[in-house]
Amino acid sequence: MGKVKIKNLKKSFGDLDVLKDINLEVKEREVICIIGASGSGKSTLLRCINALEEASSGTIEVDGNDITRADGNINKYRQDIGMVFQQFNLFPHMTVLKNITFAPVALKLKTKEEAEETARKLLRSVDLEEKANVYPEQLSGGQQQRVAIARALAMNPDVMLFDEPTSALDPEMVGEVLNVMKQLAKDGMTMIVVTHEMGFAREVADRVIFIDEGFIVEEGPPSEIFGNPKNQRTINFLNKVL
Repeated sequence: MGKVKIKNLKKSFGDLDVLKDINLEVKEREVICIIGASGSGKSTLLRCINALEEASSGTIEVDGNDITRADGNINKYRQDIGMVFQQFNLFPHMTVLKNITFAPVALKLKTKEEAEETARKLLRSVDLEEKANVYPEQLSGGQQQRVAIARALAMNPDVMLFDEPTSALDPEMVGEVLNVMKQLAKDGMTMIVVTHEMGFAREVADRVIFIDEGFIVEEGPPSEIFGNPKNQRTINFLNKVL
């Protein structure tokens, strides 16, 4: 599980067309990195996939379920999609353990004991087992982001979305978050990652998508996009960032 199929997706905010005609298929276990300048529509695309924004037109299917249909069960659908944001979005008044167990228990997917057992395993996997009982403000940014990843994984999602997960971090903390993401990719998680970490995209992505002004301008394996981009807009963008 973990297939995503987007057809003719458009998203406007009033008169502003942010996504103009997006067509994208993501296979199970595939890692897609989305690159592009600020304001090109990358984050809006992720927010549409997670149903945080409603598509203006077009369809988004995850594992065959079209979430753009009004009769869909959005909450059930959101359980299958983990999302990690730039700003961590942890609950400040809850311990790390409670942050991770809150949703599975509240949604009655697991008992408190089951959720805690899963949470401790996940904290082990992100190398934060000893931080279970501290509060987010006692953690570094990199640690908070690793907790946010563990929290998303606690719902056992089919797909993980990452919206520039390292952009709010000090440079020395970026690596610890990217290492967790690399391990997830190795473990076979379907991932769609909006990132400005070109080294990560080059190393981990199966495909790199370049978005500009609401369109997918170019896509291909990292070796092609970084080594031999075809579109002038891609070339101009990479010249600025590499």
